[in-house]
Amino acid sequence: MTASTETGGVGRHDWERKTTSRTGAGVVDDPYPRFAELRPINGGVHDSSFFAMFGMGDPTSEAWKDAQRFCTLSYAATEHVLRENNLFTNAGIRRMTQHAFGPVSLMGSDDPEHRQFRLLVQPAFGKKAMGMWQSWVKPRLDELIDGFVAKGRADLYFEYCSQFPVFVIAMTLGVARDDLDQFQHWAGLMQIGAAPAAEARAARLEVEDYMRAVIAERRRAPRDDLISLLIESEITEGDQRQRITEEQVLGLVCNLVPAGVGTTFRSLGIVLVTLMQRPELLARLYEDRSLVPAVVDEVLRWNGPVLTSPFRLVAEDTEIAGVKIPKGSIIEPGIAAANRDPAQFENPDAFDPFRPVKPTLSFSYGPHFCVGGQVARMELRAALNALLDRLPNLRFDPDEPEPQLTGLLYRMPTGVPAAWG
Repeated sequence: MTASTETGGVGRHDWERKTTSRTGAGVVDDPYPRFAELRPINGGVHDSSFFAMFGMGDPTSEAWKDAQRFCTLSYAATEHVLRENNLFTNAGIRRMTQHAFGPVSLMGSDDPEHRQFRLLVQPAFGKKAMGMWQSWVKPRLDELIDGFVAKGRADLYFEYCSQFPVFVIAMTLGVARDDLDQFQHWAGLMQIGAAPAAEARAARLEVEDYMRAVIAERRRAPRDDLISLLIESEITEGDQRQRITEEQVLGLVCNLVPAGVGTTFRSLGIVLVTLMQRPELLARLYEDRSLVPAVVDEVLRWNGPVLTSPFRLVAEDTEIAGVKIPKGSIIEPGIAAANRDPAQFENPDAFDPFRPVKPTLSFSYGPHFCVGGQVARMELRAALNALLDRLPNLRFDPDEPEPQLTGLLYRMPTGVPAAWG
């Protein structure tokens, strides 16, 4: 299954192809040459949105119709925007996410509200909680591989990559296995820009209705899962401590679901395509698994699953690299472009997992650094190792077209048709 010729998107179902088409799949395959062309101009600060840069309609524009738009292409400018969170506030994303996340937005809040919400979810993504995530990951990976290993070929993007992250986060949230497909549908519509506001809001309301029953059950009988952890959490307001409300639990769930379901499986698909395009490197991984973390991190730098960190609202008139940025503007921190900046990385367009280790912006930077980054890395490493354990001589299926990497706001392969043995 590859990109639909009717919509240009990627997916198994019509709704998937529509959402990925809205965000550039099948429209923009390789944005990086354009970034390289524009980066030297104005210190890497461009006076339009990324969608306008490529002549696309902007699915996020409804929220801030009259705002002037800017985006960053250099590492220095992008890091500056992410670091100065009082000047470039996350209120910029809130209007874009309120239909999908509701009144509680981890992504679209600033301190002190953001700090409170982050402290609530942080324990679920720290080292002590890693066992909870791992307990679901390995069994699911083995189960999926059991389903296709004997065939000698499969489209790993749809039969593997897309099937395990949704399972893992759904299990930690108490979702029934029979409801996984529906849950993934809702999550896909709740991604920023992926669906019109009314569709995203309808999906969010469905998730909230579903999760209310789970929350009620966990209040009666807590388990070792994310919902139980959240409902036992407390928020400090002044000198008082109070339990998290149901509205806040639901809001945090709606924040976490799209990220947990979408970015990991797209990342894994990109990892597999990148490796199968480089059979000598793939052969080295079979022999030396210690290289897996470096390969995963280099993919996230070189061609990660998201174009930007959440958009920021400019709180006062300012300048970046000499470019005047008026108060009320929206600025898009281009982490993908920043990760290809030659001022930060030597020969940045080359995929090189053996390059010297330097900081990247793959999981953003500053107060809004991705809370689930370590879990995402663990899932990607585990999923790649599981394939290497059980699928010898992994390669592209010679009877299928070689896939492309595509997309603007979200990056993904058109498929991963593979053969082994």
